Amino acid sequence: MPSHYTLHISHYTAVLVLLSTAGCASTRMMAVSVPLVDLRAQPRTSAQPDVHDPLEESQLFYGERVRLLKTQGEWAYVEATEQPEFTHARRWQGYPGWVPAKVLVPFDPLLEPEIIVTEKWASVWNDPYRSSRSPWRFSLGTRLKATDIGGVLWRVELLDGTDAWLDRPAAQPLADLKVLPPPERRRIILRNAQLFLGDAYYWGGRSPSAGASSHQVTGIDCSGLVNLAYRAAGIDIPRDAHEQFLRARPIETPGPADLIFLSERANPKRIVHVMLYAGEGEVIEGPGTGKAVHRIDLAKRLGRPLDELSPGAVIDEQTVFFGSYLP
Repeated sequence: MPSHYTLHISHYTAVLVLLSTAGCASTRMMAVSVPLVDLRAQPRTSAQPDVHDPLEESQLFYGERVRLLKTQGEWAYVEATEQPEFTHARRWQGYPGWVPAKVLVPFDPLLEPEIIVTEKWASVWNDPYRSSRSPWRFSLGTRLKATDIGGVLWRVELLDGTDAWLDRPAAQPLADLKVLPPPERRRIILRNAQLFLGDAYYWGGRSPSAGASSHQVTGIDCSGLVNLAYRAAGIDIPRDAHEQFLRARPIETPGPADLIFLSERANPKRIVHVMLYAGEGEVIEGPGTGKAVHRIDLAKRLGRPLDELSPGAVIDEQTVFFGSYLP
């Protein structure tokens, strides 16, 4: 019987052959087959840590669906269909960008996800006895096809046909999250956001910090933080701050887990920053390159307390707006 490693090699070889014949005419639905991959504005580029990297568009998780548009050598140009975006083409589409073609496999509708990882990084086991730990970890927000094993483990069906196991508390059923009452979902969103406190800001980042020993560049930007906090609570919202603003319901005063938006200076039509209202006059935000995710008093952050703010207020040439995705 072939080893797990051999299955992976033969599987990826077949995928590369499939992609090499795709050319520019393909619109196949594919899925990401690695725990985390960078979505790049240009092919043949690598993510750069600890700097503002303008070529970093976003990050994709294991199993995340993309639409393959074309290939160029060992690279694939895709739309990340789980990350709605408007700005690039002035129309709603999946977030566009380049990924290494080898990380893509054909999407299998039979592997429709049933759970979502709710820890920062969930450990993966190669066997149900947890005697062999996989080198992989799955990020908060990763969706997986899985079966509950006695309330102790999740048996996960991987994209290559093999199985892996997660500890039961590491993930929650999507169906359970979707029926929670709004106050509970708000609490979970804030709990998710607080997991990122102290993590480094990274432009285009959409992942929790994995520590200095990781070979993968990880980190979170302001909208990636909000996107993941909501996603891990079972709510899909757009990837970027401007798009999050476009689809949010305008409100007069934010409640816990609602959003506070800031526009570009002197341009109220362009949103460039988003913060998560944490309640008690505080916000959680990814503040910018070289800084870490923090929780801060809104009066200290904007110079005015919440009860002195209203939609359309202008602070340091930036216009303030409030939005909600919850009742």
